[in-house]
Amino acid sequence: MPRTLPSFPAALLSALSSVALAPAAAAGDGQPERAHVWVADDGTRVRREDVGLPLSRGEGNALFRPGEPIRLGALRGEVVAFQVIVEAGAEPVRGVQIEVSGLDAATGAGEPAKPGAGDPAKAPAPPAQQAQAPAEAPAQAIRIDRFVEHYVEIKRRSRNEKRPMESLGWSPAARPPDDRHLGFLPDALIPVEIAPPWAPYPLEVGARETRAVWIDLHVPEGAAPGPREGKVVVRSASHGELASLDLRLDVAPATLPYGAVDFIAFYEADKVAQRVGDGPAVERQLWQLLHEHHVDGFASVRSPAEVERLRAAIDGSLYTEQHGYRGPGQGVPPAAVALGAYGGFGDPKEETLRRVEAVAELLPPAVDDVMLYAVDEQCESPRGPGWRRLVRGSRLSSRILVGHSCGEVDPVKQDVDLVLTPANRFDSTWARAAREAGKRLWVYNGALPRTGTFMIDAPLTGLMADGWIAASHQVGRWFLWETAFWHDGNRGGKGPVDPFTTAENFHNQDGDACLGDGMLLYPGTQRGKFASRSVGFAGVLPSMRLKSLRRGIQDAGYIALARSASPAAADAIVKEVIPAALDEALDTSPAAWSSEGAPFFRGRDALRALIPAGASLDAAGVRRVLAEAAVARRALVPLARAPGSKDAPGHAVPGLLRGWRATWLLLAVAALGAVAVAIALALHRRRRPGRGA
Repeated sequence: MPRTLPSFPAALLSALSSVALAPAAAAGDGQPERAHVWVADDGTRVRREDVGLPLSRGEGNALFRPGEPIRLGALRGEVVAFQVIVEAGAEPVRGVQIEVSGLDAATGAGEPAKPGAGDPAKAPAPPAQQAQAPAEAPAQAIRIDRFVEHYVEIKRRSRNEKRPMESLGWSPAARPPDDRHLGFLPDALIPVEIAPPWAPYPLEVGARETRAVWIDLHVPEGAAPGPREGKVVVRSASHGELASLDLRLDVAPATLPYGAVDFIAFYEADKVAQRVGDGPAVERQLWQLLHEHHVDGFASVRSPAEVERLRAAIDGSLYTEQHGYRGPGQGVPPAAVALGAYGGFGDPKEETLRRVEAVAELLPPAVDDVMLYAVDEQCESPRGPGWRRLVRGSRLSSRILVGHSCGEVDPVKQDVDLVLTPANRFDSTWARAAREAGKRLWVYNGALPRTGTFMIDAPLTGLMADGWIAASHQVGRWFLWETAFWHDGNRGGKGPVDPFTTAENFHNQDGDACLGDGMLLYPGTQRGKFASRSVGFAGVLPSMRLKSLRRGIQDAGYIALARSASPAAADAIVKEVIPAALDEALDTSPAAWSSEGAPFFRGRDALRALIPAGASLDAAGVRRVLAEAAVARRALVPLARAPGSKDAPGHAVPGLLRGWRATWLLLAVAALGAVAVAIALALHRRRRPGRGA
């Protein structure tokens, strides 16, 4: 019999709302005189100047208490992560090494990984996949990856030049506070084996500063359940051994589903090749790295040659040991492929349709959605309807979905098969009507307080929350508009940046400036004027934000497994961690979920306690359980209604239409006339959440 909420340990649920991170100690308060080592969870970002935090003393820390072991739980097929923070006192600490031993690890602590060789089709695996000979059978071995956290200085926040408190990442009311997001923030993660002199390993910790190493523990699907014990030992050249911490990992007898919710991420292959070089090999490594984090690359193909170049990535064979891949989702193909992303095939024409058909018929049948991406963020464009009419007469009409991005018009009224709507304008009522009308709906990007945000100058928990939101709301696939936006190539952009030194990577002609937007990856090699900040790795490197997104997607798998056994208890935990999101939230309020990782950590523990021994779900089972979760969510959490709105409770109309009834809007448009309509459209475009790409 499924367990219900009353039988669930009450202490776990009560802990969800009782933990918050106190602000950093003021200068001079709590400043350590001696070096100190502590541990943070994977939802906490610790700035270089954050010394003396209550977390460092174990206060409100989900993972660390002085004198106690680091305790982690995991399912088979999961990656769990934590951070080791080294805090210097009045003297610098030199030559710090952090070693993890035990856990029946596949790699020797501190040993450098060796890149692959041989057939160029088998590109060298990213550092996170390069392991030494396992100490036990590969199906059992836990792989340990360590990354230097690299800091970038934040002097100005993401903003709009005319409205500084607003940005593409948040409404003014949801803007994360300056006192946690100015200064030196860590984001890029560089494997310790290839750390460059400007982000060195062993670590160099300045006086009254912190440095950190991010640690991933990969638990394979074949891992034996039960407790495992290890050690985290921190030594320095200047002060000797700084800490020896016990590490306890409890592997539960259940298997995490791969990619429980669908996140798909675009990249511009030519821009990556220009910066990093070695195009095909780097591109394959990029796909593998995203796949390891439960994110699908979103290929944009416009010719048979491009399909052949990406065939291994599209048919799933790239994610096998034959191609040097040792992560989760072995052999799983991406869910969707774009035919000419962002309108790459131009205007609908019969001769162009022949080219579209030639590309589409080469795509592997395992790909669920083949989307002809007609146009981007131009709701009034005739391209989408034009392409839809053409494709209906095609021999491949049942294979190709014609789609475009548009957030301000009811999807039912859009003459396309698939509508991409900004996640922060998602409307449950519209989405349900679109599904009932046979249309497909995806969301893209997002902004606080309705969803998480890409931006570096925001809490890590935003992207983590997106996984929970996708698991409890019917948002379709979640499209990320870019992952390697180092070139600032928008209309209004200011040209290429070195992302290791400059966080402000995005500008447009509407006055928006963003930090880290469209940039979940960092270049492993930089050529040209940025060569001095090159790591020397022929590939791309992850960010802390990509890790946070992975954590949220894995949490969606937890939700599915827990809910399949105890629906009411699982739904209550999700509601506690994510009280409001999407159209349950108003832009006039801050984000409803915590900006700290501890509540997510404790919620995950609570979900794990609900998962029965031996539990697993296939992709169809996950979809079914999460669809039921979304229905139950509507009964638990009301939709938002702006103060004074005359709309029915819970129907928050997106964008410019919010607070208006459609009838009154039509009358107003008729009265204003053509000139006023043009002005309104121009103003609306100015405020829309698109990137102007």
